[in-house]
Amino acid sequence: MVPLNILNLEDNAEDAELNMAMLSARWPGSKLTRVATRAEFIAALDRGGFDIILSDHSMPGFNGVEALSFARAKRPEIPFLFVSGTIGEDSAIEALKHGATDYVLKHRLMRLIPAVDRALREAVEQAEYERANEAMRQSEYKYRELFECLSDAAFLADEQTGKIIDTNRSAQLMLGCTRGDILGRQESQFLDMVKPEPGAEAEKTTSLRAQLIHADGHTFLVEVRTTRLKLYDRSLLLRLCQKVENH
Repeated sequence: MVPLNILNLEDNAEDAELNMAMLSARWPGSKLTRVATRAEFIAALDRGGFDIILSDHSMPGFNGVEALSFARAKRPEIPFLFVSGTIGEDSAIEALKHGATDYVLKHRLMRLIPAVDRALREAVEQAEYERANEAMRQSEYKYRELFECLSDAAFLADEQTGKIIDTNRSAQLMLGCTRGDILGRQESQFLDMVKPEPGAEAEKTTSLRAQLIHADGHTFLVEVRTTRLKLYDRSLLLRLCQKVENH
């Protein structure tokens, strides 16, 4: 088991030793840094490097609620647990609402190990969730950038419903429409697809011609290249349209 680096806001040295003894049984070699004042706690947060924060609820001149507020502002990724002999049920519920991971009563210290274990698992899961979200945001940004750089008019449609879910500036200029005018509409409202040659299998056709319908009602011929995509278990059609000159 990987040793923990523990920050313990606790004015009673013996209680801090009990916390350390309890957690060392599960995470041998762990290090506990005890602080007892606001200044010491803030300085420890600034240094960082902690895996978990344990805090008493009531101390002279400083309290766990203030500590929780500082911890959420400076180190929101670190699980914060109250280990207190005085915290009441109402205060505990309020603390959980404000970001505390859990609370353990000092006279029920056997709960500390499972509480810390769960808090660490949740922190790992949250970090993985945030990394996945960030990767998705980066992916969406790159997709958006690439999509907008296309010189062809691009329409991304749901294959099942035929509704357009995305489009680019080139399409807006070609149609004489705004993005809001296009999204959510049926692609058939803008593209009058020409049927493929007899014998051709429509589902395998990657390029064909269509009449594109301008906002003012006139039509013109475009070459349409279609790519089928699968995104989040959703079947999509990417239509890239290029105007056919001198047809």
